[in-house]
Amino acid sequence: MLKNILRWRTGQFILNGAVVSPVSTARGLCNPFKSNTNTVIGEPEQKSEANRKPVNPFALSRSTPLPDNTVVETQEERDKRLKVLQLEADIAHQEGRRVPALDFFQEHHWSHVLTLPSKSARIKYYAFLWQIQMKKKSDKEKKALRADATEQRIADLRKQREENTHIIYGLAHTSMFLRIYDTTINHWLNNRLTRSMQFAPKMVLDCSYDASMNNRESSNAAKQLMLCFAENRAHDEPFDLHYCNTNFEGRCMQYLKRYIPTMLSPEFPMNVHTKCFTELFPKEQLVYLTPHCREDLKTYNPDDIYIVGAMVDTVNNDPLSLAKAKRLGLRMARLPLDRYLQWGSGSGKSLTLNQMINIMLDLKKTGDWNAALQHVPRRKVIDLATQQADNRQALNKRANKLNVRIDHLLKYEDNRREATAFGTPQKLRQGKEGMNFNLDSWATGKKKTSRSS
Repeated sequence: MLKNILRWRTGQFILNGAVVSPVSTARGLCNPFKSNTNTVIGEPEQKSEANRKPVNPFALSRSTPLPDNTVVETQEERDKRLKVLQLEADIAHQEGRRVPALDFFQEHHWSHVLTLPSKSARIKYYAFLWQIQMKKKSDKEKKALRADATEQRIADLRKQREENTHIIYGLAHTSMFLRIYDTTINHWLNNRLTRSMQFAPKMVLDCSYDASMNNRESSNAAKQLMLCFAENRAHDEPFDLHYCNTNFEGRCMQYLKRYIPTMLSPEFPMNVHTKCFTELFPKEQLVYLTPHCREDLKTYNPDDIYIVGAMVDTVNNDPLSLAKAKRLGLRMARLPLDRYLQWGSGSGKSLTLNQMINIMLDLKKTGDWNAALQHVPRRKVIDLATQQADNRQALNKRANKLNVRIDHLLKYEDNRREATAFGTPQKLRQGKEGMNFNLDSWATGKKKTSRSS
């Protein structure tokens, strides 16, 4: 027993970086609860006032920084770990669990699996991918059924046309109207964007905040950027949008490529730049729209180029756009939300990127802030007319509850203590013949009548 304790204490002293001697080890065993790790074992302890004072470890200045917990993994170790995870997913799929097949996984799926910290997190992600695979499989089967039904319907129509010698009018038959296909509408909208590149005012979306967002925020930002492009293209007078500071290796651009696969095609009307907007446009025309500045945007100036930061800040609420605008020496402005809207309690003033684009589009077209700010969600603001009606209804309801009848108080003029303001007023009984009240016969029961035998 003593040998094991001696070995344990020796190992502990070695881990603490102290000089070990047999005498000091035995001395530490005699009094194990008064060991001082700051003193070197084997030397006499120096008792001074400095050792007796309590020391705050958080107030000490560190000469060396704290070690980084991030593990640097080589490419060989990563490939080895990836093979193990692929084998794990394949075995789980063969056992019939909610795991998709290996041919369903793509490169970005495995990149995300490698970042998951535990097996339970991987199981949840596998189940999520399995649901996507099942939905795609179901959609494919439904599409095949619809194709078969369409072929059968077309065959029946051809048979009817062969049997019928008369002219058939209607949809897909003889008609005076031309059919407009979706591709025609798509080409027409793209032509509108091409025209706006020549004559419309410009607007910039700053895509340099990918490092400040997590994976979910990057996905939401990419979806909002896609909606910005779609709603700007559908407007009657669209902007000439420019996506600046893009990093095609970042998460946000990778997600955006999935939503718009043809975004980098030369014939597609979408301006994507890796350069900063200060290198593309004159600096005196740039105005950064940030909610953290104190100056409101009063009117829309078509000569200015407005910049919107493409960032979803659900977690990180630091004024990054304000700091960047100050660092670049640009003018700043914010939307006058407090001047035209009354915000509800508990609702944030953050707007999505597509809502910002819609507000600026309507402001450019109408010049009216009341019309432009209609794109702010109604759940965030308070309607004054509805609030006044609700307050009036609540006041009437409370007044009806607190309505006090005082006509019954006159009965107790001599003894006010017996009166109560919340008592039920007595109803006056109208006099009728034969209905006079007799106190002697009251509560005595009905008079029994004897039956004659």
